[in-house]
Amino acid sequence: MIKQTIKNFSAMIKKKRQITLAVINCFLIAVLLGACTKKQIEPVDVYPDPPAILVKFLEGGPYPATGSEGSVVKFNVTGLKGKEGQFKFFVHLTEAEIISVEENAITVKVPLGASTGAANVLINGEYYFGPTFVIKGKLSIDASFNTDAYVSNGEIKGIFRRSDNSTYFIYGRFSNYQSSATVANPITNMAVVDLNCAYRPVADQMKVGKTGVGGSLSSVIQQASGQYLLAGSFGSYDTTNGINNITRLTSAGVLETQVVDLINPDPVGFPNDGQAIVPSLNGGTSGGITKMFVSSTTGDITVVGNFTSHLSTFYERSTKTGPLVDVVKVRQLIRMKSTGAFDSTFNFNFATKEGYEGGNGFIYDAVQLNDGKIIVAGNFTTYNGTTANYIARINPTNGLIDATFNPGGVGADGAINKIRYNAVTNRILIVGAFKKYNNQEVNGVALLNADGTVDASFRFGKLTGGVPEFAAQLNNGRVIVAGTFSHYNYNYLTTPDKSVVRPGFMVLESNGSLALGYNNTGLFRGIINDMVEGTSTDLKPAVILVGDFDRFDGKAVGDIIKIKLEN
Repeated sequence: MIKQTIKNFSAMIKKKRQITLAVINCFLIAVLLGACTKKQIEPVDVYPDPPAILVKFLEGGPYPATGSEGSVVKFNVTGLKGKEGQFKFFVHLTEAEIISVEENAITVKVPLGASTGAANVLINGEYYFGPTFVIKGKLSIDASFNTDAYVSNGEIKGIFRRSDNSTYFIYGRFSNYQSSATVANPITNMAVVDLNCAYRPVADQMKVGKTGVGGSLSSVIQQASGQYLLAGSFGSYDTTNGINNITRLTSAGVLETQVVDLINPDPVGFPNDGQAIVPSLNGGTSGGITKMFVSSTTGDITVVGNFTSHLSTFYERSTKTGPLVDVVKVRQLIRMKSTGAFDSTFNFNFATKEGYEGGNGFIYDAVQLNDGKIIVAGNFTTYNGTTANYIARINPTNGLIDATFNPGGVGADGAINKIRYNAVTNRILIVGAFKKYNNQEVNGVALLNADGTVDASFRFGKLTGGVPEFAAQLNNGRVIVAGTFSHYNYNYLTTPDKSVVRPGFMVLESNGSLALGYNNTGLFRGIINDMVEGTSTDLKPAVILVGDFDRFDGKAVGDIIKIKLEN
């Protein structure tokens, strides 16, 4: 009985398997037949067609290639004929007056306030860009300056004219200039250039040795004797270590040294360990130095930064392998003798045996006035416990805060990033993240009198598209401003929509309005750190700008540029 049941069950499974195979075979045959008889499916394009090109700039032109504000210019362009009134024409984002439209050309009048840049058409919400039109004005790159060659490979922090009056000294954080660095004659954070910014021959350069400055420079001063004081963030010069962010060089650029006596634990085994050649400046700081000032009468050195101590070495108690370092706790502001020794009469509290507390935030910048007083600025709201909103003046006799600065004023309402002083006009320019100074709207740039009050004759307009990062006053009263902005509106209080395109750089009159004829340049990109006034090759006023930037007037440059400003 059981055997018969198993036999019947096996037969049933076999029958079902045959039926299943038959079904599968039929399905495969049907699919194959269908594939043979069905029409081929065409691919479907799921992307829409691109919009038709309405306007096209043609090769050639513009005619003329350069011109001033108000010039009549023809551009080769097609697609505008018959569409008059339906489009707008711009020269570097400034709308131009349309004079005539032809089948393959348009003639426009260059608008007032226009600057060098691309022409473009706006139609049906679409922009069509064309060739660059160069606006001629009173400001241009000096013809003697070679934008292709006069290039630094790193940031230039400062520039000054040397005592020979025929060369400039540039310094910062770079290792090449004008592709002139070699193994035998390296360029380390400083170089000598002529009045047109060309690299001087090796014979005129600083004799920096094998490695030069082991760090970066933020402040350099040439003394009347021809010697150089270097300050910044570095721990060595050439093959000499143990330097604490400041040192002195000879007029040739060689580290100035002295021979000192040391303790020699083993004069028999090491007879030469009783003396050492060390830097002549025996003093420094525990952190980087931002600015340095030197007294022309005493040679005393005042340094500003965000350090916490003065450092010097007791050589008479030191060995060659174990220097004894003296540490004096003093923050942000130190005065040293010309030897580097700490001056305890300046910014030092004998009761606590350390310096005063200084600012409750960072110091970003500092300047020294004609009377020797130092102004510090940064991101602090108190100085030595006294309210000082982002700016304070230092008494030159004792290093304490000068309470007569900005009498009755509240200072800025935000950080001050840069401060510049013009000794000819006796005015101070501050730039930063503030909107008000002494409760007056200043939009991030303010001109101050030497006492810290606002110079009401200057009013800075409103920027859009970015912020100001540098401002300095020329000797003739005009003001240079640079930053990340794209538009400037001096009349924002009366005509808020009247902005002028200024791509990162502008020249202002002494009242803050745009200087007519001096704002024709195209794109500036980067940061300016310093400037020096001079003359162009044709004896016109000129300015050399240095910093960390790679474009000026739309042209590729390398952290330095010389511009001519015609009268």
